[in-house]
Amino acid sequence: MYSIFLIDDHKIVRDGLKAMLLARPEIQVIGEAASAKEALEKLATIQPDLIFVDLKLPDANGSQLLEQIIPTQSQAKCALLTADPNPTDLKRAQQAGALAFLTKDMDTTEYMQALDKMIEGKRHISAAFSEVLLDANSDYTPREIEVLTGFSDGLSYKEIGAKLDISPRTVETHKNHLLEKMQVKSIVEMVRRAIREGLLEA
Repeated sequence: MYSIFLIDDHKIVRDGLKAMLLARPEIQVIGEAASAKEALEKLATIQPDLIFVDLKLPDANGSQLLEQIIPTQSQAKCALLTADPNPTDLKRAQQAGALAFLTKDMDTTEYMQALDKMIEGKRHISAAFSEVLLDANSDYTPREIEVLTGFSDGLSYKEIGAKLDISPRTVETHKNHLLEKMQVKSIVEMVRRAIREGLLEA
């Protein structure tokens, strides 16, 4: 069984999500909240497997709420729900550790696909958000992304350099820029941050 917690200030949205999710026999909805305050109070006593968070809540921004939830719900996989995405909020949610970015008007089939991916620990980004997320991460150059990909594949400086036709020293320069931009201290942390931000596939 997989337990789910829903956070949305519109009861009709929560009820619709529940009806759709509960069509799956392995799913149980163990709680819901209409505000950030209510969500934090309830999540202090339960540990759901999946958490769906609306971006626009009456007392908080969903991406800010994720920053509070995720450190205390380390086992949970979180999804951000919104009908009105913007690069700032999506990037903040990425950095907080959101695994999925879903539109409220997705059809049932895509919701089920997103659910399956989240259960497996994989990212799901609704097509409507892809360009917005790309804009959100535009502060990384294409070459930096290529270097990141090389490190995530376990390649050495020399191997990355050979693959990209650049010197190992240039690879190191790109790595140092990435460490500075991401404010991390190691290649392992850098790759983890890149996955969290959606720059790399998990």
